[in-house]
Amino acid sequence: MTDSAVAGAVPERLKKRRISLLIVAHVANDSYFGFLPPLLPLIVERMDLPLSLAGLLATTLSVTGAVGQPLFGYFADRIRKGWLLALGPLGGALLAFMLYMPNFWILMLLMLIAGSGSACFHPVASVIAGQSAGARKGFGMSLYVAGGRLGVGLGSGVATFIVTRWGIDAMPYASLFGIIIGVPLLFISPPIRDVGRGASQSFIQTIRMLRLVFRPLFLLWLVNLCRTTVTMTVQVFLPIYIIAKGGSLAAGGTAVTLFLVAAAIGGIYGGHLSDIFGRRIVTIMAICVGTPALGMAFLFDEPLRTVFVILSGAAFYAQMGVSVTYAQEIAPEHAALVSSFMLGVVWFVASIGMIAVGGLADYIGVETALPLVCMAFGVVGSFLSLGLPKETA
Repeated sequence: MTDSAVAGAVPERLKKRRISLLIVAHVANDSYFGFLPPLLPLIVERMDLPLSLAGLLATTLSVTGAVGQPLFGYFADRIRKGWLLALGPLGGALLAFMLYMPNFWILMLLMLIAGSGSACFHPVASVIAGQSAGARKGFGMSLYVAGGRLGVGLGSGVATFIVTRWGIDAMPYASLFGIIIGVPLLFISPPIRDVGRGASQSFIQTIRMLRLVFRPLFLLWLVNLCRTTVTMTVQVFLPIYIIAKGGSLAAGGTAVTLFLVAAAIGGIYGGHLSDIFGRRIVTIMAICVGTPALGMAFLFDEPLRTVFVILSGAAFYAQMGVSVTYAQEIAPEHAALVSSFMLGVVWFVASIGMIAVGGLADYIGVETALPLVCMAFGVVGSFLSLGLPKETA
C-alpha cells in the first residue's frame, strides 16, 4: 500500500479533540470490565453460586467482548456509523447493576449484552482513532490503546472503593460515567471515513479481498500473538515466580505494577517512533529488544530483576498499538475487521493459552516454566517479525 493511499484516507493533522474523546470513551468502556473480579465474591455469596458458574460469568464476559469483535468489525466496515461507539460505554454501564440481578441466567444475559457492546466499540474506535491521527497515525492509535489499559486498572479500583466505602447500594451510581459518555456519542460521534469499496462488498467479496493480503496479515497476527502470550504470562505468573524464588508477595505485585506502567509509556512512545521509522521497524525492535530484556530479568535478583522487567514491559508494549495501525494500512478497506483480529482475537487466544502455561508450571515448576514459555514465544515472534513486509514509500 502506498503513502498516497493512506493520505487519502485520513486527515493530515492529528485531531486532538477527537483523539481525546476516543481515549475517554475507551477508558469508560474498559473500566467496567474491571468491575467483575472484585465484585465476584459478593455475587457468589448472594446467589450461592458454585465457583464453576462464577468462572463461567467471567469467561462469558471476556469471550463475548473478544470473539465478537470480528463480527461487529465486519458490519462496521459496511455501515460505517460512528454512533456504534456509544454501545460500548452504555453496555458496560449495565455492569454496575450486576449485584441486583434476580438470578444467574439474567446475570449471564447482562454479561452477554455488556460484552457485545464492547465487541462493537473496539473495532469502530480503532478505525476512527487511525483516521483522526493524520500523519501521526501510530502515535494517535497508541494513545487510544493506552486509554483502554488505564480503564481496566481504574475499574477494579473504583468498584472496590465504592463497595468498601459506601456499600453495594452505591454501585448503580457507577453507571453514570458510561451513560454520560455513551449518550452524547449516539448523536455527536466522529464519522468513519469511506476509504474504498469495503462498505459495498459482500461477505464473499470481503473474503476474496482479504485473501490477497492474507500472508502479511497472518504473519503480523502471529507476531502479535507471540508478544501477547509473553506479556500475559508475565502478568499472570510473575508474582508466583518471584515468591517461588524467595521474594515477597509485595515484591511480586510491585514488579507487575511497574511492568504495566512501563507498558503504558512504551506503548505511547512506540506509536510515536513508528510514525518516524515505520511500523515494521518498531514491530521488529519491540519484540527483539523485549525478549532478551525479559531473559535478563530471569537471570538476576533484585534490584536488577525489576529494572529488566521494566525495560521489557516498555519494549513489548511499544508494538501493541502499532500492530493495529500496521494491519489497517495493509487492509484499509476492512480496517475495523482486521483491527478486531489484532486486538480481540489475539487476546482471546492468548488467554486460552494461559491454561496450558499453568499446567506446564504445575508439571515442571513455575521457576522453569515462566522463563521457558516467555523465551520460546519471544524468540519465535522475533524470527517471524523479520518476515513482515516492508512499507512502500
